[in-house]
Amino acid sequence: MSSNRSLSDLMNAMISRLEYAHADEIGPIPESNQWQMIEQYLSVDSVLASLYKQYCEAKDNLGKLLISSGDQDPMTEIAWDMHDSLRSAIETRLIELKNDIIVSRRIAAIQANRFASRMQPKAKVKPTDTLNDMMAFMIWAGMVMRDNPQSYDVRHAFGRAS
Repeated sequence: MSSNRSLSDLMNAMISRLEYAHADEIGPIPESNQWQMIEQYLSVDSVLASLYKQYCEAKDNLGKLLISSGDQDPMTEIAWDMHDSLRSAIETRLIELKNDIIVSRRIAAIQANRFASRMQPKAKVKPTDTLNDMMAFMIWAGMVMRDNPQSYDVRHAFGRAS
């Protein structure tokens, strides 16, 4: 790759490579749409974790080769093929895992555990705290009733009602 090649030239070359490789259908990037729960599946399945690690390495290598060698280099073509085959392998493994009942149960348990951990536990109120709060309220109410002349009418009304 020549050193005076601009970033926009490189991006245009990458886009033309994608259009050439996938002329009929350029779907959404699988990492953003189809792989939304991959972290949970990675924690359950070691094969998927290994494939995903290889995929990330292949993606990094592809990016480095595109920058250093360009999109027409034979090594870049091999990197594209490795990237695409690993992506296909991951998608196939995700489909297998989604159809597996045992894995689905594990994923549901992980989600339930995460949901439960987000819930704030209520602070337990000790009986002595409740009694202390009640005594403080009664003292406060007594002070207010003693200082306020209209409180006498309220006490008298309560006395007649009982």
